[in-house]
Order: sequence, then C-alpha cells, then structure tokens
Amino acid sequence: MTTQTKRITTLRWIARITGLALFLLWGAFFVEHLREFMNLHNVPPLYVWLIQAVHLIFLLGYIIALKWEYTGSLMVIAGSAIFFAATAGSNFAPFFIISITPALVYLFCWWQSKAPSSAMLPR
Repeated sequence: MTTQTKRITTLRWIARITGLALFLLWGAFFVEHLREFMNLHNVPPLYVWLIQAVHLIFLLGYIIALKWEYTGSLMVIAGSAIFFAATAGSNFAPFFIISITPALVYLFCWWQSKAPSSAMLPR
C-alpha cells in the first residue's frame, strides 16, 4: 500500500466517523421535531414538512456516502445548504460548514481515487 493510498484510507475513515457522528446529531433533531409535530393539535404547514424532507435528504446523504461518496456528498451539501438557509438564520455559516466537512473529505477522496496515479502518467 502506497503512502498516498494510506492517506486516502485514513481520510475516508475520518469522513465516515465524522459523518456518522453528524448523522446522529442532526438525526436526533430530526426525530425530536417529528415527535413534536405529531403531538401538535394542528398539523404544521406544508412548508415545515418540505423543510423536514430536505433535512431527511441531507441525513440520508451521510449514510449513502458510506457506499457512494460522490452521490452522498452532493446530497449532504445541497440538502444542508437548503435546510440551514431556511432554518438556521445567522447560524447558517457554522452549521453548514460543520455539516458539509465530511462530504468535502469524501469528495476529495473520490477525486483522488479517480485521478491517475503518478506511476501511470507518461514520462
């Protein structure tokens, strides 16, 4: 195993661990909000359910990225951008940056895996 391969493997594990931790964190908020909505006497408006659906998309992105890095990462980035733009107010930037960090690491690993190795380049 080359040094480059070891680095990519290490980065992938970092992305997996942080992605799963964020899945648990944001997933707890997701479940709590669903429980709260179910206990209301009035059904929340459609807008709230649509935002919850976007929240679910970015949560699923963390899980999908474990197998398909590119697809899962795009789901996390797009979903969290939409979700936090709609809900986080002035906290958008820190929530968004923290949430997409594993996705950015996954994308870097995916890109490095697709790039030709230096041994394959013409001399």
